[in-house]
Amino acid sequence: MGLSPAVVELSGVFAGYDRQEVLNNIDFILTEGECCAIFGDNGAGKTTLFKVIMGLLVPWEGDVKILGRELDTAGARIWARRQIGYVPQARSDGRLPIQVQDAVLLGRWGTSFAGLRRPSKSDRQLVLGTLELLGLAQLASSDCRELSGGQKQRVAIARALVRKPRLLLLDEPTTYLDVTARDNLPELLSTIRRELGLSILVISHDVKSLEQVTDRAVLLRDGSLYFA
Repeated sequence: MGLSPAVVELSGVFAGYDRQEVLNNIDFILTEGECCAIFGDNGAGKTTLFKVIMGLLVPWEGDVKILGRELDTAGARIWARRQIGYVPQARSDGRLPIQVQDAVLLGRWGTSFAGLRRPSKSDRQLVLGTLELLGLAQLASSDCRELSGGQKQRVAIARALVRKPRLLLLDEPTTYLDVTARDNLPELLSTIRRELGLSILVISHDVKSLEQVTDRAVLLRDGSLYFA
């Protein structure tokens, strides 16, 4: 059997802000269907690495490829972001009432509807199917402000998944979770992998809680990657 194709491929990447180098000669490959955790202290460069992968930060040197396409133009970087579902660490509860199904539907914005073009029936069916997959179907009409931390995280993941990404990026997914929600996270990620066949890249301080679902863990320290 041949090797699985690369979903993310970084070669000799140096990146930073102004004159401050953050990533130093990064070589990294994430293959199709793989789940990998990248862990490290604050300031190690984890968020900068995600920005490079999403095409939000152009590296000073090196090559970045997503699904075999080099991110060497603005158009390629925009294309890459359409292939990626991103779940950020910080989540605002908001002050305005919004139902769970509508919050998830926002993930389709810019993908199938925008401006005067309204969501289609298939958009709404996709939302309901994703809520079912993540165990949120019974909360579809609930106010997002009334959800628990774990439920809010599932809503954020659902919003990323309805974009139909090939790659899912999770930024510190255990940070705001109680013990129960943290314990349930590996099973949730396993379900996503099994049902959707996604490649998943997680950055986290809490690599121990993800051991049972990740294929490998990589240490990012002082801008350099260290492989086990």
